[in-house]
Amino acid sequence: MPNNQSKNFHTYTKKQKDVLDLEKKYFDILFKIFSQQSFKNELRAIMNDININWDRVHTLWGKTNVVDLAVERHINFRVYNDPLIKNLIKSVYPSVISSDTAFVTNDAVINIDSKTVSVNGNAEDWDRQSLGCNQFSFDNKRNFIAPTKGVPVPVTALLKPYHKEKPVLSYFLSTLYLNDEDNQKDSWYEDSKHKIKPYYEKSKRKDKTDVRPEFLDNIKFSCVPHNEISGLFDNNIIDGNKGYKPPNVPIPTGTSSSRITHECLKERYDSKGVPWVGFKSWAI
Repeated sequence: MPNNQSKNFHTYTKKQKDVLDLEKKYFDILFKIFSQQSFKNELRAIMNDININWDRVHTLWGKTNVVDLAVERHINFRVYNDPLIKNLIKSVYPSVISSDTAFVTNDAVINIDSKTVSVNGNAEDWDRQSLGCNQFSFDNKRNFIAPTKGVPVPVTALLKPYHKEKPVLSYFLSTLYLNDEDNQKDSWYEDSKHKIKPYYEKSKRKDKTDVRPEFLDNIKFSCVPHNEISGLFDNNIIDGNKGYKPPNVPIPTGTSSSRITHECLKERYDSKGVPWVGFKSWAI
């Protein structure tokens, strides 16, 4: 089972304490930006624009995920222009291994990745935090047995822990949408509008009306712990893997995409042992 952060606060090193406080600092700043009413209004406006061009987007352009690029650009625009953080940004992060949004401040490098999930397409990506191997640095020691291959595979984390002595931190903003092809309309998913739950679309269960609490919110924000504090989680937070590298080979050498439970990310502590929440969800 994945581990929560150690409560043996007296054992924390100075570098670990510094990382813990920086993760909390930027989580609080970014959450304030992403939870603003103006941010939510702009996400609704993006969806309205997509629906105005629904036929062209889905038929002519053949886009499977219709919101991914728009949300990435929205995050970039908001982060680089919001007074809560824009004056803290000193430069772009020059690494070719990073998240969708990556920039350097005086004390850290911030990586923010956008995850857009279709409730009737890939709902299995919503109940846990998914992350690509280029989006985190946590040193997860546990190996996983690749399905159908029967061999142990190490978890791959390619993000550099430090850039010019500044820790490279990992954050994820995820949004949940519904693709309604029958009515030619996309929308941010609202569970109360669906008696038959679309997240059961691929399920064999007979009763598809049961509410799953994690689908009551359609936006979530999380912080994945940095490499420096891996030991505070006993080097074990990855709950499963979605893809392997290289794909479709008998013996993969690593992973391309992994998953972490929200509960593991939620219970966090700063350098003084003060609790804070590293995972939050709400409604657009």
